[in-house]
Amino acid sequence: MESIEWQEIGYDSKAINRIGYSEGNLYVEFKNGTGYYYLNVPIEIFHRILNKECISVSEGKSSYGATLHQLVKKAGYEYKQYK
Repeated sequence: MESIEWQEIGYDSKAINRIGYSEGNLYVEFKNGTGYYYLNVPIEIFHRILNKECISVSEGKSSYGATLHQLVKKAGYEYKQYK
Protein backbone atom coordinates (compact mmCIF):
# COMPACT_ATOMS: atom_id res chain seq x y z
CA MET A 1 0.00 0.00 0.00
CA GLU A 2 1.33 3.45 -0.89
CA SER A 3 2.24 6.08 1.71
CA ILE A 4 -1.00 7.35 3.23
CA GLU A 5 -1.48 10.70 4.94
CA TRP A 6 -3.55 9.57 7.96
CA GLN A 7 -5.62 11.83 10.19
CA GLU A 8 -6.66 10.34 13.52
CA ILE A 9 -10.23 11.51 14.23
CA GLY A 10 -11.53 8.78 16.53
CA TYR A 11 -11.56 11.12 19.52
CA ASP A 12 -14.24 13.20 17.77
CA SER A 13 -16.23 10.61 15.81
CA LYS A 14 -18.62 7.88 16.89
CA ALA A 15 -17.92 5.61 13.91
CA ILE A 16 -14.67 6.63 12.19
CA ASN A 17 -11.26 5.95 13.73
CA ARG A 18 -9.09 7.58 11.07
CA ILE A 19 -9.12 8.73 7.48
CA GLY A 20 -6.31 9.05 5.02
CA TYR A 21 -5.52 10.13 1.50
CA SER A 22 -2.99 8.96 -1.06
CA GLU A 23 -2.71 9.18 -4.84
CA GLY A 24 -6.37 10.02 -5.42
CA ASN A 25 -7.79 7.46 -3.01
CA LEU A 26 -9.62 8.18 0.24
CA TYR A 27 -9.06 5.63 3.02
CA VAL A 28 -11.47 5.24 5.94
CA GLU A 29 -10.97 2.99 8.95
CA PHE A 30 -13.96 2.51 11.20
CA LYS A 31 -14.04 1.80 14.91
CA ASN A 32 -15.60 -1.61 14.21
CA GLY A 33 -12.30 -2.64 12.57
CA THR A 34 -13.29 -2.43 8.92
CA GLY A 35 -11.39 -0.36 6.37
CA TYR A 36 -12.42 0.89 2.94
CA TYR A 37 -10.85 2.94 0.22
CA TYR A 38 -12.73 5.07 -2.27
CA LEU A 39 -11.22 5.47 -5.73
CA ASN A 40 -10.52 8.72 -7.57
CA VAL A 41 -11.72 11.07 -4.84
CA PRO A 42 -10.48 14.66 -5.25
CA ILE A 43 -8.20 15.94 -2.46
CA GLU A 44 -10.74 18.72 -1.83
CA ILE A 45 -13.26 16.10 -0.63
CA PHE A 46 -10.69 14.82 1.90
CA HIS A 47 -10.22 18.36 3.23
CA ARG A 48 -13.98 18.95 3.36
CA ILE A 49 -14.40 15.80 5.46
CA LEU A 50 -11.68 17.00 7.83
CA ASN A 51 -13.60 20.28 8.14
CA LYS A 52 -16.84 18.38 8.93
CA GLU A 53 -18.86 20.42 6.44
CA CYS A 54 -22.13 18.48 6.74
CA ILE A 55 -24.55 18.36 9.65
CA SER A 56 -25.60 15.06 11.22
CA VAL A 57 -29.39 14.81 11.15
CA SER A 58 -29.48 12.70 14.32
CA GLU A 59 -27.07 14.89 16.31
CA GLY A 60 -27.76 18.32 14.84
CA LYS A 61 -24.06 19.20 14.60
CA SER A 62 -21.26 18.92 12.06
CA SER A 63 -19.96 15.39 11.65
CA TYR A 64 -17.19 13.46 9.90
CA GLY A 65 -19.60 10.60 9.20
CA ALA A 66 -22.32 12.85 7.79
CA THR A 67 -19.79 14.58 5.55
CA LEU A 68 -18.37 11.24 4.35
CA HIS A 69 -21.87 9.99 3.62
CA GLN A 70 -22.96 13.10 1.73
CA LEU A 71 -19.81 13.82 -0.29
CA VAL A 72 -18.49 10.32 -0.93
CA LYS A 73 -21.06 7.57 -0.42
CA LYS A 74 -24.05 9.40 -1.95
CA ALA A 75 -21.84 10.66 -4.78
CA GLY A 76 -21.26 7.04 -5.80
CA TYR A 77 -17.48 6.79 -5.66
CA GLU A 78 -16.31 3.24 -6.30
CA TYR A 79 -14.93 1.59 -3.16
CA LYS A 80 -13.20 -1.57 -1.99
CA GLN A 81 -12.88 -3.10 1.44
CA TYR A 82 -9.27 -3.76 2.48
CA LYS A 83 -9.74 -4.63 6.12
